[in-house]
Amino acid sequence: MAPVNEHCVTTVLTSSALSHEESTILVEAGGFAPMKWFLGHALNPAPEEQSGPPAKKRKLQFSESKSLRCETPEPAQHIPLSRVTVDLCFARSLDGRQAAEAEVKADVNLEGADSIKVDPTVIDRFGEHRLRLALPRVRGEVLVVDVTELPDHAREALRQAAVCRLRKASNSKSSLLAYWSRCTLTPSTGQLFSVVRLEITLFWRSRHSAFPSGVPTVMSERQLDYKMLFDTFPDSHRDEVDQSQPMTPQDFYESVHVPNKDQDTTKDFLGLLNSDLYPFQKRAVHWMLSREGVLYKQGRLHRLQNSQRDRDCDFYQEFVDADGDLCYVSHLQGIISRQRPDANPTRLLGGLLAEEMGLGKTVELAALLSVHKRPEPLPKAYVDGSGLEITPSRATLIIIPNTILQQWKSELARHAPALRVCHYEGVSSKKPEVEKTIEVMATEYDVVLSTYSTLTRELHFAEDPPDRDMRNAPKFERKRSPIVRLQWWRICLDEAQMVESGVSAAARVARRLPAVLKWVISGTPLKKNIQDLHGLLIFLDYKPLSEDTKLWNHLINNHKHLFRKVFETIALRHTKAQIREDIQLPEQKRVVVTIPFSATEEHNYAEMYNQMCKEVGVERDGSSTLEQWDPEDPSTIEKMRSWLTRLRQTCLHPQVGGHNRRALGRGRGPLRTVPEVLAVMLEQNATERRNDERALLASQLLRGHIVGNAQDNDRRSEDALQIYTLAMQRSGELVTEARQKLAEAEKREAEKGRSPANIDGEDAEESIVEVGRLRNSVRSALQLQHTCTFFAATACYQTKADINITEPDTQQFRDLEKQESALYERAKAVRREILLDSSRKSEALMRSIEGLVKQNTLTRIPSIKDLESLGGIESRRIVDKSDDLFNSVREQSKLVALWRAKMAEYLLKPLVDKDDDLETTGDEYEDSTKLQDELYVYFDALRALISSLNTCITGETAPLIDYEVQYAINAARTCLDPKTLDEHRKNVHAPRLTLELLGLRNKLRGDHGNLLSMRGLIQEARALEHSSHGQATGIRTAERAIARQHVNALQEIFNAHSKALAGIEKEVELFRSAQNQRLEFYRQLQELSDAVQPYKEELDQHLDLEALQKATEREQSHSKALKKLKSTSTFLLHLRESDQEVQEPCTICKETFLSGVLTVCGHKYCKECLAEWWKQEPSKPCAFCRSKLIKADLHDITYKPQRILAREEVESGTSSPSDGTSSSKSVSIYSGVDSHLLQEIKSIDLPISYGIKIDTLGRHLRWIRQHDPGAKSIVFSQYRDFLDVLSAALIEFKIGHSRLGHKGAVEKFKRDAAIDCLLLDAKTDSSGMTLVNATHVFICEPLIQTAVELQAIARVHRIGQTRSTTVWMYLVKDTVEEAIYDISVTRRLAHVQARQSHRAQKSRSATPAPLQENAIDAANSEEMQSAPLAKLLVAGKGGGEVVEKGDLWQCLFGKPQKPATVASVEEPALVARHRRAEAAEQRRADAMNLD
Repeated sequence: MAPVNEHCVTTVLTSSALSHEESTILVEAGGFAPMKWFLGHALNPAPEEQSGPPAKKRKLQFSESKSLRCETPEPAQHIPLSRVTVDLCFARSLDGRQAAEAEVKADVNLEGADSIKVDPTVIDRFGEHRLRLALPRVRGEVLVVDVTELPDHAREALRQAAVCRLRKASNSKSSLLAYWSRCTLTPSTGQLFSVVRLEITLFWRSRHSAFPSGVPTVMSERQLDYKMLFDTFPDSHRDEVDQSQPMTPQDFYESVHVPNKDQDTTKDFLGLLNSDLYPFQKRAVHWMLSREGVLYKQGRLHRLQNSQRDRDCDFYQEFVDADGDLCYVSHLQGIISRQRPDANPTRLLGGLLAEEMGLGKTVELAALLSVHKRPEPLPKAYVDGSGLEITPSRATLIIIPNTILQQWKSELARHAPALRVCHYEGVSSKKPEVEKTIEVMATEYDVVLSTYSTLTRELHFAEDPPDRDMRNAPKFERKRSPIVRLQWWRICLDEAQMVESGVSAAARVARRLPAVLKWVISGTPLKKNIQDLHGLLIFLDYKPLSEDTKLWNHLINNHKHLFRKVFETIALRHTKAQIREDIQLPEQKRVVVTIPFSATEEHNYAEMYNQMCKEVGVERDGSSTLEQWDPEDPSTIEKMRSWLTRLRQTCLHPQVGGHNRRALGRGRGPLRTVPEVLAVMLEQNATERRNDERALLASQLLRGHIVGNAQDNDRRSEDALQIYTLAMQRSGELVTEARQKLAEAEKREAEKGRSPANIDGEDAEESIVEVGRLRNSVRSALQLQHTCTFFAATACYQTKADINITEPDTQQFRDLEKQESALYERAKAVRREILLDSSRKSEALMRSIEGLVKQNTLTRIPSIKDLESLGGIESRRIVDKSDDLFNSVREQSKLVALWRAKMAEYLLKPLVDKDDDLETTGDEYEDSTKLQDELYVYFDALRALISSLNTCITGETAPLIDYEVQYAINAARTCLDPKTLDEHRKNVHAPRLTLELLGLRNKLRGDHGNLLSMRGLIQEARALEHSSHGQATGIRTAERAIARQHVNALQEIFNAHSKALAGIEKEVELFRSAQNQRLEFYRQLQELSDAVQPYKEELDQHLDLEALQKATEREQSHSKALKKLKSTSTFLLHLRESDQEVQEPCTICKETFLSGVLTVCGHKYCKECLAEWWKQEPSKPCAFCRSKLIKADLHDITYKPQRILAREEVESGTSSPSDGTSSSKSVSIYSGVDSHLLQEIKSIDLPISYGIKIDTLGRHLRWIRQHDPGAKSIVFSQYRDFLDVLSAALIEFKIGHSRLGHKGAVEKFKRDAAIDCLLLDAKTDSSGMTLVNATHVFICEPLIQTAVELQAIARVHRIGQTRSTTVWMYLVKDTVEEAIYDISVTRRLAHVQARQSHRAQKSRSATPAPLQENAIDAANSEEMQSAPLAKLLVAGKGGGEVVEKGDLWQCLFGKPQKPATVASVEEPALVARHRRAEAAEQRRADAMNLD
């Protein structure tokens, strides 16, 4: 609703006065009498009605005076929103005839009448036209009035007044409410009619906000205030904009100011800089000057008056209130004001310069600095709010990123050499230097450069210290940063997105920098989202938005039209498409280079793609392999996203990305070449083959177990024996193959003069690891052979023992018995070979111990001879103490010898499998662990006893050992307690023996716990000797001599026992090594025993068909996988040994071919010949060696030259560059290139190969070096890992390069002629960087988010570039890169065509205009402005671009997979091959007939 001022007349039918609770009738219903009583009672309340609560309490509850006379509110403080007057006319007769409205109006006279305040209560409670008005005081009486009619506007006004009354009653701070109501009754003094005027007015408190905090809150009364404001004063401009959609970066870019091109700037700023400004740059400088409050005209500056300046967005609109007076409304802040709040505003001097990257923001700012300098003399300056005087400066402070500091210096020196520039590096530690710095920066320089990192370091010196209550004042005054003690003429933040949050250390310091003018400069002001702009407004001090984050959020969520108004005023931006006619950038050519994988890389990629399909649950074409498969499942989406990243990284190099590096077994190791990658693939293939072979044999054995366990099959043993025999034969083949490979590896090492015993370091990394791996392979094969042989022997025994199958004393019985014995012996021999290494190590250690025992060379603790008592009085105390100590040492020494002998006895027991008289029972490991438990206890007890003995000798205590002893005793006691649970008895060795041995140790230690150590006795004896020194009496001389003899004797005993303890500790270590090795031997033996345990304790009554089927299916699966792995192994070996560029002949037709198959037996065929051969041979053998083949035994091979293609991308987006299709009428973003050029690049030799993409890039860079000397290139990739790989390769290729992010990389790239290229990734900040010395940009992989790659391209293709540039996009054929490329180009072409169609409609053209460079620039600008760069990249250092869920499927399965069949060939060649195949078969048949 708009402001309302309405009047109406209604006739009163009846009225009555009631008590406050409406239970008592004070004046009976009637005509005017109740109204008259009510009015009089309000003006002069009766004394008896003062009863009720005490007067003090009534005063606290209500502030009204006794009289309810109403006073008129101050118009300047209260703004009427609506006013409704209702004249209540009382009927002159009982029939209630209504008087004419005109008559009533003419008769009404309110002059001199008193108005009383009333509160309307609930209306329409008892009837449709009934008013209920109460006196606003404690127990205020109620007047009920029935009228003939009540207009809707009057009813709404009464409702609003009632709501205000309720809000006031429920809110203790009613003065904070923005709007309030006043309801009055005023009797008329007219002569003709009895009229009382009811007036309802809604007022708004001037300058009072609907929400005091500045933003809407969840409190309902605040929402009512805000709703009232909008209902009364609607914002038509807000309704024109859709407020429901969230704001996007594009909203900002569409809001910024673009100067009018009609402005004539031809003669402006001539000679100001060493370089000429473009017309658009001149218009930008004019706008910047106007934002600083000056006008440039005819070569001079003119100060603009406030009335001449463009008013900033102040958020207030003019409206008229209910009285027709002017008021001002801010819908953003929820304020209505009588006066315009900013009648004398502090206008923002400065703004946001957001020119697109490459359009010369630095030059525009240099022009501004040169033309608008601070006028002299400099006025006094003060810090805002504090009144602290500071030094005014004529300089402009420019804050920039570290990476472009040198670039700024050189740009200012080149374009504006007249400007005096210095670099501020931080606050000095010396006060005189600080003062000098302030003076110099205030008077001697025009420009001061500093960096964001410097601002971060200045935080401590820029902010005021916190207030602390201190007893004494600080002795030293805290230093203040010079940059906050100056009032700068102008402050500019370059790449201002660095302070987008407003809360970083640099942003906090920047806010405190005093300045007259403030500018933020950024080509990409949005780093994350639209919220980034708030940090810029905070720096600019753009009030009120800079004062409250909530108000800013309110603006961008609910007032988008005001957002656009703000940035249309303070921000300027040009795009290349907008000013293309002003600038003439050199041509930029865009070329997409499609390269095929090498055979090794293609195989690796195909294997990864198959793994991806298997893990995701789809076929290669994307169809599901699972019945219940949900493509929208979050886990499926995450798997697809992870695999897409891995596949994209593999297209760059197999070693890019953590997953890929781990798959190659190389972590952070050196970069692998293609042959090394192939070697890893062969190794992984061999490992998988071994695993599958092991699994296949295990499945065969399981099938034999199931068959041999069927009780209803009388010949089950024979059937099982056949299966076991086949498995045994295969295991023997595996052993032979593994031995052969091990022998070859050892031979290679021997030829190099190396052996595993003397190789370490990197040699061990490559050579010994391989030998060790092969030895483990032999051992694994032997374990399988042992298991198969043992079960075969068992099956022989069962067949022999079954009288239903074999009769005793027959030849069959004797043959089976002989076979059984031979197999058991063979199994025993295999078992011994498996255990040979472990047994040798164990026996070697056992022999060492046995030698010590038999030769009696175990370390013996020397016997101790008591000290002689030589008659000295004082020395006698030493003798007495030594006697007790020596006795303790003797007892402990005996116990050490006893326990050591017991341990040696245990350790010298023969190994079970080495004694021919002992047969294995299967319990060897368990028996050995029992013995081992006792050994553990002896080891712990002996260790504790030696520690105690060492304390007696040296005095050194061992509290940790004492704690361990007590812990072991407590654990043993707990274990022996019958109440202890079994789970608490674990890891306790021989508890009874533990208590016995450790109890003895503690007893000996406790009996002699207060004794001195031997070292202590020596020190006491020496003290006695030296105490007698200088005293020449005979007694003292004798005492000294006796003490000296005791010292010598004790020292001799100390040395002997220290040496003995060291020897014992070495022997204990020998014992422990022997113990561990014996345990390892028995563990391996137990492992072998477990492997030959019976399948089940009882026979199955019937054949377990279900288990048999599963075992058979598992066996078939492993067999199929094994065949495929063998075929792959043959193919990989073929890759290693053959040259993929040289075509080889078909085995049948003897003709060379480009694409064919390789059999598992190593023979090559063209597919046509093999297909024709198999038609003639149903068994499908190899045509050369007659080996039976199946489909899994074949592997596709291709002899193809590495053709590098560059093709034009067509408009439809369905045809990739590799298709080789183009159209003269199609639109494109990337164009073609001369094929001769590509052939020249391919012909360049490299010293080593790191993969097709790296090799091609290396050759390309070398070609540029040869054919365009001095040209430099930018190499861009989204993956930092790839640039790490590429950097290592470029070093090998002898190509000079630098890496953005490394110190001095940019300057080195610009100035060092030896540097050919700069490596740039998406994550490393390159803000503001100008790289116009580069003319080539290599995009190493296609990107869906084109804005990411445009960041790199824009560093080169920008103002200042004087040469043609070329963008090379690299992608690999038949991979996900082609699908990604199609998506990217299709979207960009859609932008271009939409813009062309729009232009065509404007020009009424029937068809779109041909593709122009400015259309591409416009599309590029839209891409870069569509989303901040941070939103397009995955968080973390290694992540690449963000791929939306909707694009995943298209990326992975959008391109048809490479068909399994060979491409079609010309018909004559096909026919000729078939004929040659038939002739070859006929010759073979003739030869067989002759035989």
